Amino acid sequence: MEMTPAAPHSRSASQVSLLSDVEAAAPGAPARDARTSDDLETRFIALPRSRTDSDPTDRRRWYAVALLTLTSAFLYADQNLLSPNLSAVAEEFGLDDREKDLYLGGYLQLAFFIVGAPASLLIGWLADKTNRVRLLAIVVAIGEGPCLGTYWVETYWQLFAARALTGVAVGGCLPLLFSICGDLFQTNERAYVATFLTVATGAGIALGQIMAGTVGPAFGWRLPFVLAAAPAIALALLVYATVDEPERGAMEKAVQEKRTRAREREREKEEKEGTGRLDEPGSSRGRSTESSSAPIPPDARDEARREARAPRVPPNASPTNDAMLHDGYVAKIDLAKLKRQLRVPSNALILAQGLPGTIPWGMLNAYFVDYLHAQKGLRVEEGTLAVSLFGLGAVVGTVSGGVYGQRVYNREGGGGRKAVATLMGVTTALGSAPGFFFLNVGEYGPGNVFLYAACLVGGVLCAVTPPNVRALLLNVNPPETRGTMFAVYSQVDDVGKGGGPAVVAGLIVAYGRVAAFNVAVSGWLVCGAILLALRWHIDADVERAQEAVAEEVRREEARREEEAPSSRERGAEREAAE
Repeated sequence: MEMTPAAPHSRSASQVSLLSDVEAAAPGAPARDARTSDDLETRFIALPRSRTDSDPTDRRRWYAVALLTLTSAFLYADQNLLSPNLSAVAEEFGLDDREKDLYLGGYLQLAFFIVGAPASLLIGWLADKTNRVRLLAIVVAIGEGPCLGTYWVETYWQLFAARALTGVAVGGCLPLLFSICGDLFQTNERAYVATFLTVATGAGIALGQIMAGTVGPAFGWRLPFVLAAAPAIALALLVYATVDEPERGAMEKAVQEKRTRAREREREKEEKEGTGRLDEPGSSRGRSTESSSAPIPPDARDEARREARAPRVPPNASPTNDAMLHDGYVAKIDLAKLKRQLRVPSNALILAQGLPGTIPWGMLNAYFVDYLHAQKGLRVEEGTLAVSLFGLGAVVGTVSGGVYGQRVYNREGGGGRKAVATLMGVTTALGSAPGFFFLNVGEYGPGNVFLYAACLVGGVLCAVTPPNVRALLLNVNPPETRGTMFAVYSQVDDVGKGGGPAVVAGLIVAYGRVAAFNVAVSGWLVCGAILLALRWHIDADVERAQEAVAEEVRREEARREEEAPSSRERGAEREAAE
């Protein structure tokens, strides 16, 4: 258990008075003022840091983010484990080249969407109503268990079923992870944590590609599924065992202002009660020097120390104890709120950009390694390196884009939100240029240097948007709707990544691979144009979300004020009966 010295300002006035009176009343003890008592307690009293008394900026918050990031990485690692070994899988199941593209590249990716999309909506709705940490462990078990079982499949349709169920974990984890982290960070930090989680997806995909491309040819295409699923399950159990469920809405400005008002009222009440006690006969103020030097029983001294040492909730704490939730944010999702949020312009634009923006990613994940191997004559290892460099570029773009985007968002003097929209739109549109290059050129230079450079640059440009757009999605939605809205966002993501390759598969049959892949990459141009349109809505929509939280807080305060008189009356009746 971590031990920290008590902060002097964290005690109430009555507790300081009580401790000072006890110390001053000890035989032979000199008179002490409040400051001396504070110094004494700071030096000698160590408070255990309880699970409900943690400053949200402490190490446990970052521990939670790190653990969630690792879990997300291994969840996404299994998304493209087949891609480097499509030919080997097709040979085992007796599929020709056309069936390989259709059944392995198209239908299996579509399986993620068929099961993952509705599961994501259900999980997102539950995330706004129940314990999200426990729900995450359940979702990972449901999704990664079949992924682990892929090692033992014997037919194509068994493989299809296992991949479909894996979509539950891949689709369901996104709303849970971002809903949890949205209640750990304020608006001026959310792009940073979104960067961690987004890096996890890109790094996980790259890890899966590298692992499948290296382990698969040597030990068979099945083993990578075990190496991805087993750590994901273990990490999810560790999250459940060691990470607290954060209080919903704890980082919202209106909720923190509510707590500040409550603390001020409590302090005024304690000061009034303390003043009354001091004025009473026999109080420390009325006692003579002789009476104040009288011995104090040890049990009274111990009681005073225990009260002074009691944990105090800091101003920006994120409580998790159910007994403390009455001081926080109690709003819940309902259909009316969901309909309201779906009509928010920024939400509509963020969802709309997802479909054209994810189709190129789906194409690259499902087909690119095999395209370089079959059409361009590269070895599987060389194609895997190209995709891995794209993933590395995505990591660089995500980190640099998320950090820079948050700084732009926090810009003093206003205009930061609009500037973030411009940043996302321009970089996404430019990201299509490297894609057109490596799809259409005949030669990649000595050692494929131009291919590798194009993949690296393309990954950087196309990855600036994800952390920033997810941070914006947190900021334009109240806490009780974030899980559901991220589920809708995840569903659109699944349509692009799962349904996109299926559409591309149909285009391949009709027009060939080159034409189909060029259509897919052009989706980044459309996505960039939609993101630019956020400039005209983002400011108003963020403020609207903050006002919705403030209105919920005011409604809850009014309800409690109405209940207060009846509660006092019932208390008086019980006292009279006693």
